[in-house]
Amino acid sequence: MDNFEDEFTQAFATVTLRGDRVTLVGLRERDSEGNDGPMSAAAVLRLVQESEDFLAEHLPWVRGVSQADIAKRIRSWVFAEQYGQGGCWGIFENGTTAAPEPGNLAGFIMLEVNVKNHSANVSYWLSRKYAGRGLATEALSLLSRFSFDSLKLNRLELSASVHNEKSAAVAIRCGFQEEGVSRDFERINGIFVDHRRFSKLSRDV
Repeated sequence: MDNFEDEFTQAFATVTLRGDRVTLVGLRERDSEGNDGPMSAAAVLRLVQESEDFLAEHLPWVRGVSQADIAKRIRSWVFAEQYGQGGCWGIFENGTTAAPEPGNLAGFIMLEVNVKNHSANVSYWLSRKYAGRGLATEALSLLSRFSFDSLKLNRLELSASVHNEKSAAVAIRCGFQEEGVSRDFERINGIFVDHRRFSKLSRDV
């Protein structure tokens, strides 16, 4: 009998993952409340608004997003973690101290889990000022290692718009293999956009 689902649900948690350049910190319920904290809804809103035009090219939800909208998103990720269905980590650029510094929140990386298939979908985004510095690559590498080594998942997959060459490059640098193109995969700013599909298996490591 396959006990993976029960074992995974009991073990899954958005633990802190620290690398050379970035630290990944899981969202918590408190982040959806108030205006304090490095990943509070208010802090995330400021990060999004600072890069709205940059992010909106590939993330249609950022246009006109409110603090209440972001608080709702945070709660949905916390709920997903509680049921072993996924999690969201803030990507912090490492500073001079061991703990993540509030002003160094660069973006987020998310894991949506399909327990039945021992797989998960990964997505990520960075604000404009942190893009192009290798942070997303290390974040994806950290989360991939955690997914295979600690969570014992078999497959990770992600997709990137055919126009988002930087995101595709991150996947390739982290050892993901391209599987093909999903036509009209996403509607962005009123236009259907094709996506390139990538995957990485535990046996690829």
